[in-house]
Amino acid sequence: MNTINIIKKEWPVVLLLLAPFVVSLILSDKVPETVPTHFNLQGEADDYGPKWTILYMLPAIGIILYVALLLLPRIDPKKRIEEAQKPITAIRLITSLFMVGLYAMMMLVVTGSDVSINSYVFIAVGILFVGLGNYINTVKPNYFIGIRTPWTLENPKVWKKTHRLGSKIWMAGGVLIIISDLLLSESVNAIVFGVALGFMVVVPLLYSYFEFKKIDSTGENA
Repeated sequence: MNTINIIKKEWPVVLLLLAPFVVSLILSDKVPETVPTHFNLQGEADDYGPKWTILYMLPAIGIILYVALLLLPRIDPKKRIEEAQKPITAIRLITSLFMVGLYAMMMLVVTGSDVSINSYVFIAVGILFVGLGNYINTVKPNYFIGIRTPWTLENPKVWKKTHRLGSKIWMAGGVLIIISDLLLSESVNAIVFGVALGFMVVVPLLYSYFEFKKIDSTGENA
């Protein structure tokens, strides 16, 4: 399926990504000239910038991510992404929803609503990992998407095994982050979030290395 046909098929997602620009034009006068652009683990703003960073740059990043995921199959030299359109389509949708949700939360913050930005971020990232984990194990070896270590890229068997494990870890980690945010205090949430995120990154990395060494030592073919 070519790019134009994909866009036509995914028109609701495209409209969703464009909607923040319309909202920004309508609410621009209600947003202060200087807005928070970064928050610490306690949910307190610790960096500020001009309002256009929230009004237009944030939704623009969502568009850029969507277009990048749309065009990757065309530039992948191995053409493996193109063979796995279902997971790539799902990843496009998940990241688009995440970015629009992030924009909505930031707009609530900068227009004076009393909301917990950290609570949203923890839950949103948890949902993001659950969604990505559900599909990442079906992505074939490529240079752009997935758990791309030197060892997964070198050996298709290592890629498959690592993504099978990574899929389970990402979904479990995402669920843990969500449950922690709903049941525990903010200070504990921050610790759980950091530990879960580290676990989701480090374990697949180490597993891919040791799995590659095991295959290499036995002389097993890829």
